[in-house]
Amino acid sequence: MEDRYLFKAKRADNGEWVIGNLITNVFFRLGQSIPYILCPDKAEYDCFEDFTEENGIFEVRPDTICQCTGLRDKNGKLIWEGDIILFQRDNDDCPFPNKDTKKRLGKVFYKDFRTTFAIEMGKSGSGSLNDDLWKYVQNGNRVEVIGNIFDNPELIKER
Repeated sequence: MEDRYLFKAKRADNGEWVIGNLITNVFFRLGQSIPYILCPDKAEYDCFEDFTEENGIFEVRPDTICQCTGLRDKNGKLIWEGDIILFQRDNDDCPFPNKDTKKRLGKVFYKDFRTTFAIEMGKSGSGSLNDDLWKYVQNGNRVEVIGNIFDNPELIKER
């Protein structure tokens, strides 16, 4: 579960996704905290004295910050906040004639009052499920990441 503490976000300068540790409340611009992500694997130097790209530290867009759930989909891909997933509400052995009718699209989000990651359906979230994402992942074949709300917003349609 060490992946659970990773964050990803789009770089402020070029929109490229970076993954690493989130750094906040260090620098401020116009009274706002400037978020950074520390990516040790992209560092050209062994020290982190300056907040520079050479040190693997990138300013990121705050609206794109996503925390890793620590869970993986049926293909072994990490699941992040903001991911759009295809999920199945019932097990494969459920006796429906057409198993594809059980599949739904949803967005992964953090549900504060339950302190868990959950699934939201529809752009407004009006169809949010009161279930943990874990419930669907634990079976191993019920969740597949197909995109994210930043790069593929067209995948989520109002229901």
